[in-house]
Amino acid sequence: MRLIYRGKTKDVYEDGPYLIFHFKDTVLGREGREDSGGNEVIGERTGKGSLVLKQTEFFFRLLERNGVKTHFVERIDERRARFLKAEKIPLEVIYRELAYGSFLRRYRGWAKPFQRLGIVEFTLKDDSLDDPVIVEEAITALGIASKNEVEEMKETTRKVAGVLRDFFSSEGLQLVDFKLEFGRFDDGLIIIDELSGDTMRVAKDGRILTREELLEVIE
Repeated sequence: MRLIYRGKTKDVYEDGPYLIFHFKDTVLGREGREDSGGNEVIGERTGKGSLVLKQTEFFFRLLERNGVKTHFVERIDERRARFLKAEKIPLEVIYRELAYGSFLRRYRGWAKPFQRLGIVEFTLKDDSLDDPVIVEEAITALGIASKNEVEEMKETTRKVAGVLRDFFSSEGLQLVDFKLEFGRFDDGLIIIDELSGDTMRVAKDGRILTREELLEVIE
């Protein structure tokens, strides 16, 4: 195996036609406070990497059962998993069922907490720019993705939202938001990276669940 990327929350190794993700115990935040959407490592939490991998395996398998393609292959151990190698598109696709987090900060005075939205947003995945929001026309103009790919990412994201909404509703919970990443594979697009408490928010009675509480839901 060859290390090809050392990230804030995971290290990625190349293994033939596959990638091996090693999930770390690092915690991200902003200005010293924990925030899964932040780009700064603010500390570590023992067992966090294993927890995120368990959730990623569960949710990717849930999507696969519902006809959504992902790059997940298998879990190797508590901290490592094998994934298909895809050409990564440098975008984060965010689905916002309800207004929360950075959306409220961005539209302060316009949006209310937990206001119903049901929208898809794109951000440019670039830590040096703090992952800015990018409009669809800019995505195509800059050659990041084609118009057809943008439409496919939006359609798939809305399908994922439906799958997650139904699952959490059956558990008495409310989907708030989540973000996805996509890659090109076999002349199509598949969901890559992870799907966990680090990349989604779920609420119960107006309170956001912790990663640990989310794990209890799926176990």
